[in-house]
Amino acid sequence: MTKKEYNSGEKVEYSCFNKYTLDQHDPYSKYMTCEQGQWRGYIKCLRSCFVTVEEMDKRGIQLKWGEQENIFPPHEGKISFECQKGKHVNGNDLRQTCNDGVMNLPQCV
Repeated sequence: MTKKEYNSGEKVEYSCFNKYTLDQHDPYSKYMTCEQGQWRGYIKCLRSCFVTVEEMDKRGIQLKWGEQENIFPPHEGKISFECQKGKHVNGNDLRQTCNDGVMNLPQCV
């Protein structure tokens, strides 16, 4: 619920759109505070990752658990992959973490 005017000291709580994660590490918060007519505080929404079946096939990997499908791991979400049958990992860790929309996928050859 929003208002037209806020008094000094009042806070507003923010949330992010679907598939985004609200960063609450310092200096970020889920609140903005009205201080003498100015909004103070820092809000940041972090993107989820998007990994397609086609990308996994190109890299010779598959999900370690569950069916092969497009996935949307959230920020800081960890995903375990495995090499497709007959392929071997090429130097990368098979467990990866989403970082603000970026996930470095392993390669199996």
